[in-house]
Amino acid sequence: MSRIVMTGMPAAGHVNPSLPLVRELVRQGVRVTYYSTGQFRDVIEHTGAEFRPYPAGTITAEDIADATRTGSPVRVVVRVLAATEILVPFLQQELRSEPADAVAHDSNAIWGHLVARSLRLPTVSFMTTMLVGADAFRSQTAREWLQFLRAAVRDMPAAVAARQRVVRRFGKDLFPPRPAFPALGDVTLFPIPRWLQRPDPRIDGTCHYIGATIDPDTRARELDAELAAHLEGPEPLVLVSLGTLHSGTEAFFRACFDVLADLPARILIAVGSHTDPARLGPPPANTLVRASVPQLEVLRRTAVFVTHGGMNSALEGLANEVPLVVVPQQFEQLLIGRAVAERGAGAVLRHNLSNRPVPPAELRAAVERALTDPSLRAAAKALADTVGEGGGPPAGVRAITDLLGATG
Repeated sequence: MSRIVMTGMPAAGHVNPSLPLVRELVRQGVRVTYYSTGQFRDVIEHTGAEFRPYPAGTITAEDIADATRTGSPVRVVVRVLAATEILVPFLQQELRSEPADAVAHDSNAIWGHLVARSLRLPTVSFMTTMLVGADAFRSQTAREWLQFLRAAVRDMPAAVAARQRVVRRFGKDLFPPRPAFPALGDVTLFPIPRWLQRPDPRIDGTCHYIGATIDPDTRARELDAELAAHLEGPEPLVLVSLGTLHSGTEAFFRACFDVLADLPARILIAVGSHTDPARLGPPPANTLVRASVPQLEVLRRTAVFVTHGGMNSALEGLANEVPLVVVPQQFEQLLIGRAVAERGAGAVLRHNLSNRPVPPAELRAAVERALTDPSLRAAAKALADTVGEGGGPPAGVRAITDLLGATG
């Protein structure tokens, strides 16, 4: 029996799409050992994989979320490189005592790449979004560029110093070529449809676009009575959620209260763990506020999804034939939102990228159009048939077993 070690990025948006692939590997007789944090133990073990924890205090979903909210993407890199200094020797010891045939790693979990290279093991990179090339950045406005650079410049010295520490400790030969993030593998799996990927010179025969890996059974969660009742009303449902790493401002959620209160719809707002619903004041009669919701279950009943445009959320919405109103918090999410909007299945409100509030009137107009314009629903329904193109988890397993066969 082959054994694969998975070194995960402990964040829901990275773990969730990996679970159907892991489940299929186990189903086909591969032993999978999945390293992550205790937060994800239950969903990992539900796939049949063996869960093993990272050392306490190394890196958590909360660390990643804090870096995302308080800095630029560069700050997340700093946090990842700090964890790499601890996790590389930890995983080297683990794999020397219990060898594996390959290391699968999240494309941002660079510690997995370094460990595999140090032990001369083949690598499978799992990349939860598209490759973003330099040409894509030309679609940013000057004001968006300025906002990004202000944050990135503050974090850059720490990132350079962190990279130098990792290179000095483990050697330049083990480090991925620039740009190191994302770290591609001997095989790189993209759980997205090919149409979402812009042309990029890094794409070659080792890159496999297997389509969205969405399996509700890997994320089953029961509805409480209040939420179940809200979902079953006669009016169409509008879900507002800006993901697990990003959080909307209190001003944004209050704007949702104000402009969506008189819509003939039920509004469900997931504010995230860093917004206290009590600080928002009493919600309108048609609105229910929660810290989080079981998104796959809710989207089955949703008419419009107001989302940050993260890859998983966007694909899950489209898979359920739901038009999107995308409020991107990062540039990559703008690209995803624009790709959906260009195909007629949504709208993009990009104001946050230049540190401006979303105009309430534009938010209202976008939601109202998505509720009433049948062309958006028709476009979302057409895209629903494409999000899984690429063969899904079985195609990913074939790519992995072919790699194992080629490397002996």
